[in-house]
Amino acid sequence: MVDRPPYMPTGIGIGMLGDDETKIGVLIFETAEGNFDFAINQQAVEVIRQALSKIETHLTKGKILNLD
Repeated sequence: MVDRPPYMPTGIGIGMLGDDETKIGVLIFETAEGNFDFAINQQAVEVIRQALSKIETHLTKGKILNLD
């Protein structure tokens, strides 16, 4: 479980980095404490998509469960 409250995003931004061979997406979570930038590749996009789907399912059911 989390040992402190998580940062609450106040906004989200995106960006792209790369050249002709490599592309990296940048996901930016804006918070009151500052921005958190995450560089992600195609594989990470799928992992994040699956995680968000699981979170959405649990939020919809209205239950708080240990997801580890």
